[in-house]
Amino acid sequence: MGNLGRGTHYSVLRVPTWHDEFLVPLQRGAFLDFAIIWDEDHDERLIDAIQILYLGGLLAPVRYIGERKGSLVVLLDPDVVQAWNGSALNEYRDKVDDVAQSLEDPWTVTVESADGDQHSIINSSPEKVSIYLKNIDVLWQLGVKPKTKTELPPAFGTQH
Repeated sequence: MGNLGRGTHYSVLRVPTWHDEFLVPLQRGAFLDFAIIWDEDHDERLIDAIQILYLGGLLAPVRYIGERKGSLVVLLDPDVVQAWNGSALNEYRDKVDDVAQSLEDPWTVTVESADGDQHSIINSSPEKVSIYLKNIDVLWQLGVKPKTKTELPPAFGTQH
C-alpha cells in the first residue's frame, strides 16, 4: 500500500479460462492473470462482481478491475478495445452493466481500455495512474497465458 490515491493497493489473481482476450473459445484451457485495484475501503463486494463476470465468460479481456465511489471500473486489454468495433465494445459494456445491476447493491459501470485516461480507477493524476498500472503489468505480465507453455501429460492408458 502506498500514497497513490488514498491507500491504493492491488491483488493479482489467476483463474483458468476457456476464452482468449477477444472472448474466442480456446481448444484448451489457459490461465488468466488480472489485477484487482483496491481503494482505501477495500470493498470485498467486488469479488461478487468478478465471480459473476467469470462464470459468464466475460473476464478474459479484463486486465484491471476495481470499485471506487460506488462505481465498478473494468479496464480491458488495449488490443481488444482497438480490435472490437463500437458495437462489440458496447455489447460487452452492456453485459458488464447487467452484472453490476444484478448485485445486491448495484453499481454504475465504467469499461475502458487499460491504457486510457478516461477512467477513475484510482484517485490520482492520469499520468501517475498509468505508471502504476503499467508497473503492475510489467511485474505480473497480466493477461491470458500462452497455451503452449503448459503441456498436458499423456492421456491415461497411453503407451510410452
